[in-house]
Amino acid sequence: MSAYLKLLLIRHAQSLGNAAGMMEGQGSTALSAVGRSQSQRLAAYLGQHYPCPEGLYSSPLQRAVETAQPLASVWSCPLGVESALQEMHQGIFQGLTWAEAQQRYPQLCQRLLSSLDYLPVPGAETQAAAYRRALAWLQVLWQRHSSGGRVVMISHGGFMQQLIGAIMGCDRTWKVTIGHTALFEFWLKQPQSDDLARYNPECWQLRCFNSCPHL
Repeated sequence: MSAYLKLLLIRHAQSLGNAAGMMEGQGSTALSAVGRSQSQRLAAYLGQHYPCPEGLYSSPLQRAVETAQPLASVWSCPLGVESALQEMHQGIFQGLTWAEAQQRYPQLCQRLLSSLDYLPVPGAETQAAAYRRALAWLQVLWQRHSSGGRVVMISHGGFMQQLIGAIMGCDRTWKVTIGHTALFEFWLKQPQSDDLARYNPECWQLRCFNSCPHL
C-alpha cells in the first residue's frame, strides 16, 4: 500500500475579533490573551506527542500565523504561509458582529434566519467557491507530498468545513462547531480515478475529529 499522507488540520486560536463576536472573515486581528495561551498549550502538546512534520502551513491571516509560530519554534521547522488556507470572505458582513449586521441589513438578516435555502451574502465568497478552493489546495498538497509524510495546516472554521468535506469526498456543507485549536487528523492514500482501493476503509483513516486534548 502506498504511504499515507498524515494530515493534521488545526483551527487557529481565539483572536481579538473572535472575542468581540466579529464575523472576521478575511479581516486580520491578533490573538487574544486566551488565544495566546491556547497556542502555547497546543505547541507544548504537539511538540510532545506529534513528530516534526515535513510541511507546516498556515493561512496568512494574523490569528492563524500567530497560532502557527509556536509550532514552528517547538519543531524547529519552516512555516509556509498559504493564501489558499485563509478564511472565507464575509462580504458586507465582514468585521461586523451579528447584532451590527442586523442593524445595518435587517431585511437580509431576517431572510437568512427564516429560510433554510442557501442565500449568499453580497460580496462574500460562496460555499461552492470555497469548496473549489479546498479541492485545488488538496491537489497542490498531493503534488508537494506525493510520497506521503506528515503535514500540519492551520486554517479557519468556515473554510475548514469545506476543506474537511473535500478531504472526505463530500460537497455538502455540514454544520460543525469547531473549537479554537481543535485538531482533525486524517491518514490518506493518494486517490486514483481507477483505484478500487478507494473503497477500502484502511486507505482513509479518520484519526481524530474536533479534538482539543491540550485544553
